Amino acid sequence: MGRLLSVIEGTMASVSQFNADLELQHIYLEVYAERYHHLKAFVEAYYCFTHGAVTKKDKPDWEAIFDTGLRTTQSCGVMDRKLLVRDMLVPFSVLVGMMKVMVRDDDLTIDGLRQLLDEKLQYVILTRVEYSKLVKQGLKEAMPAGFYQTNSHYYQQNTARYDVADITLVE
Repeated sequence: MGRLLSVIEGTMASVSQFNADLELQHIYLEVYAERYHHLKAFVEAYYCFTHGAVTKKDKPDWEAIFDTGLRTTQSCGVMDRKLLVRDMLVPFSVLVGMMKVMVRDDDLTIDGLRQLLDEKLQYVILTRVEYSKLVKQGLKEAMPAGFYQTNSHYYQQNTARYDVADITLVE
């Protein structure tokens, strides 16, 4: 029985990996063709498949991101999802910008895209109050200037906008 369970679990993991790879190919094709308007759905689906946020029928489960995302210290005790916000650690617009640079520099490959998403694509669960702090500081869809400056402490730090907004993430 134990062997059967491990085979079933392995099959389910391989189905999720297959689906993640399929979404990655969709992302690659859309970025290569410089069509960015449907990209967010593919990126979210890729995240869901790579982090096990799927339904019983192995479809992306957007609500399960609340269970798989990083948490802020203030959001840890909050159980009512209406009081929480799911936000990308590195904003989607910044990810798209990085993908555009890959196209511009003729560096776009599936492996390079996978590496970018695996390094930068993460969700954060935070309170609405914390989210409003990001918005007020102009960091809703942008990283702070230091993220792009090689001499800055925040250079290429995924958590830069949360650090600047004084929002603490749970490790």
